[in-house]
Amino acid sequence: MKEYIKQKNLTPGNMFSVSGIAVVVKDELNYEMNLSDLTDLLENFPDYLKSGIDYIIFMKSETMGRRGVAAVYSDDIIYVASDQTNNQNVLDDIVHEIGHHVETRYGDYLYGDGVLEKEFLQKRKLLSKEFEKEGYKIRDDIMMNSNYSELLDSFFHEKIGYPKMTPIVQGIFYSPYGATSLNEYFANGFEAFFYHKDLYLKKVSPKLFEKLENLKMEKRNEF
Repeated sequence: MKEYIKQKNLTPGNMFSVSGIAVVVKDELNYEMNLSDLTDLLENFPDYLKSGIDYIIFMKSETMGRRGVAAVYSDDIIYVASDQTNNQNVLDDIVHEIGHHVETRYGDYLYGDGVLEKEFLQKRKLLSKEFEKEGYKIRDDIMMNSNYSELLDSFFHEKIGYPKMTPIVQGIFYSPYGATSLNEYFANGFEAFFYHKDLYLKKVSPKLFEKLENLKMEKRNEF
């Protein structure tokens, strides 16, 4: 099966099923994607977390509806850019988008008690202070809004840049992208927990780690 999948990705237009999810190679991949690794990832991923995902579609980023991103989740479909420079981050991008899918299924548990948002905004406060030390001033009404802001996202990514931002967020956020919004904070932590299995997340984001640990322990029936 793995060799079959590895060969199938060579020709755009192929479609096949992996662990109950339809994988579509719509456009030619610009990287050496080994789909046997994708098979291992999906087959070993907890069924209750990936349940409901209908498709993973590899397609040109310009047709994904949002510029500058490597993967997007929408309506039970994960779209993955086929024209990335390399495949180093493809699998963790997919796990990240599974995290967004999980939000749609367990949103009440994740956000209903306000604990994650409180932890996130406390970190935003600390980040604001660190930014000021570096000469960056961002309005409080922007930094203390947990929703996605294209303006703030652009500021982080383009004005400051993730390489420069990485040492600034050390000890506050797991990575710069986790500071983007509450939803990305969760998905970034989901990726760290279920794919990288990085215990640093527990140190930097204990409340988020606790939520994820409960998901892993299948306490969802208690939610």
